[in-house]
Amino acid sequence: MKRSRMLAYGLAEFPMAMAAIPMAIFIPALYTRDLGLSLGAVGAILIVARWTDVITDPLIGFLSDRTRGRWGRRRPWILAGAPLMLLSIVQLFTPGSTVTAGYFALWTIALWFGWTLVAIPYYAWGAELSEDYHERTRIATWRTLCGVAGTLTTIAAPLISSSLFGYGRALNESLTIVAVAAVSVAAVGFTVLLARVPEPPPRQVRQVPVLEGFRLMWRNGPFKRLMIAFVIGGIGPAMAAPLYIFYVNHVIQYDLAASVILLVFYAGNLIGVALWGWLAQRIGKRSAWMVGMSLMIFSQPGYLLLGPGDLLPMMVILFIGGLSAGSFVALPSAMKADVIDIDRLESGEDRTGLFFSSWSLAQKAIVAVATGFALLILEFAGFQAAGDNGPAQIWALKIAFAGIPAVCYATAVFIIRPYPITEAAHALVLQRLAARGV
Repeated sequence: MKRSRMLAYGLAEFPMAMAAIPMAIFIPALYTRDLGLSLGAVGAILIVARWTDVITDPLIGFLSDRTRGRWGRRRPWILAGAPLMLLSIVQLFTPGSTVTAGYFALWTIALWFGWTLVAIPYYAWGAELSEDYHERTRIATWRTLCGVAGTLTTIAAPLISSSLFGYGRALNESLTIVAVAAVSVAAVGFTVLLARVPEPPPRQVRQVPVLEGFRLMWRNGPFKRLMIAFVIGGIGPAMAAPLYIFYVNHVIQYDLAASVILLVFYAGNLIGVALWGWLAQRIGKRSAWMVGMSLMIFSQPGYLLLGPGDLLPMMVILFIGGLSAGSFVALPSAMKADVIDIDRLESGEDRTGLFFSSWSLAQKAIVAVATGFALLILEFAGFQAAGDNGPAQIWALKIAFAGIPAVCYATAVFIIRPYPITEAAHALVLQRLAARGV
């Protein structure tokens, strides 16, 4: 596949990243520290909002797999979801000076529903663009690079605006700039995707009843192992992200905008995505992912040792963390496409959307629980988001930010070690699919 087509597909990830990163890192701080909602209320809302996906994710995956028409299977759902997602971004990122928990809950639920309508068909579409083991890695790498570029834009745009125009340093000003930029970029990214990227036709010889399909999915051992490892590993960044600003403010006690320091992480992340994609083509996706996660295991506990003024050591750890996290973003996505081929062999149906929705649901559920759990840990420890905290509260913050995530990464490495789908194993699956005409 030409690089230009991979780029055309990946561009849509740019605005999606511009929405996802603020929701994970900046929105909890805005609504608690600046707008006065309690840590417990925001944590609980984030949990409940994501659990609404229990219904919507499998439903959209199932329906997009079975959609037929001149627009294809994936395009109609992206067209339906993009306006809702972008409207919700504007409402959440640019609230008034006085908000209620109900306002936050309404637009958080709306955002994730619009996100579901867009993301599940979009990621399924990417998995269907190629059957080649290594080309799938390249597609996922291009998409992830676009996402990291979107994240860097999210962080850099307010800093540039603040430097040039004096607007963007405050958190609410930064999020206003991000909202405007995300809507503008989305218009370009989604247009290019819908106009320039072809949808492969469905590949199937029969349609599997829903309950039988879920049983087949659960019996897919490589998929199950991959999903469990990814979800448990995902607890780490899900807990750390909403605590990042609190860590900078209360542990490092540095006055510079936290987003400036975060640039170091995503600069490493941008390099890491390309690095792990290159390494995966030489030692395999599973092995490259394990190396990346192992690097994360050894770097993460360094945060426990830092204190006031330790800005430079934090930036070193952030860069290493960003570098290693690059493996966690692109490689599992490429691996998902491989295990879905096993299901196609067993079921005779192309159920890529359903698989991505099930993966998405598990990921969202654990991310929501982990994010809420992180905030509830601070609430239980008596941590004050906008006030002074004693040693016990600071240690609670450190453990939630760094200690628990390190344990999660180690557990994920242990789980993924026996993962069996190598390049040779995947080639055999494709041969059997070709023989069956599926």
